[in-house]
Amino acid sequence: GWESAGAGLATAVSQYLMMAVGIILVCREVQWKQVQGVAGKILEKSALKATFALNGDIFIRTFAFVSTFSLFTIVSSSMGTMVLAENALLLQAFLLALYVIDGLAFATESLAGIFRGQGKSDRLIPLLQISGLASLAVGLIFALVFVLFPQPLFGLLTNHLEVIDTISIDVMWLLPVLGFGAIAFMLDGYFLGLAEGRILRGAALTATLIGFVPVAVVAWQLHSRYLLWLAMSLFMAARVFTLGVQVPRTLEIGTKE
Repeated sequence: GWESAGAGLATAVSQYLMMAVGIILVCREVQWKQVQGVAGKILEKSALKATFALNGDIFIRTFAFVSTFSLFTIVSSSMGTMVLAENALLLQAFLLALYVIDGLAFATESLAGIFRGQGKSDRLIPLLQISGLASLAVGLIFALVFVLFPQPLFGLLTNHLEVIDTISIDVMWLLPVLGFGAIAFMLDGYFLGLAEGRILRGAALTATLIGFVPVAVVAWQLHSRYLLWLAMSLFMAARVFTLGVQVPRTLEIGTKE
């Protein structure tokens, strides 16, 4: 009976519980002498500067993502309630696949950082190959499942039959969006692991301003949901391209080190 207040309280409590569990696990694994050994390095000026710079780059990258999806929703709403409902359901399918893809991206991030720290940059290419293929497979499998079985799957998300009946036309857009998106998020994890925040920031801004916005504006003017999904596909493809062209440079840096 607490409605939104109860949901907010539950979220806050869960966050504090996770923090408490994390502290307990860290205390069990890390000895006090180890903490004393690194305590003095935490407040080093150069380390703090690098940390804030990286966080700033990640913030801008995230802001670009949020802006893109917000604009997508705004343009969808201008095309009518039906288009907005269809696109909202398709985005839910995208986010569902993203939970699995993010797991691969997190693994890529961790391994990339470990390999760079150990000076084993020769392992970065195999890591990208395996992670890329796995991410692409997951993205396309999710997309194909929704393409082949749209009515039963989207029926789990809504009971409005008129939306489910028409969504089968647009569900094909999940193939390019999830295909390119899977590779893009994997590359995000790779560059995060290498602490290459400037590359992530530049790629996100380029993908939003050049890949998404121009076509989205045309879609808004023509009231074309197909062009809107093309804009989202180009956004994901632009991320893959802008991040992919930076991969050789990271390998050269690793070789020099």
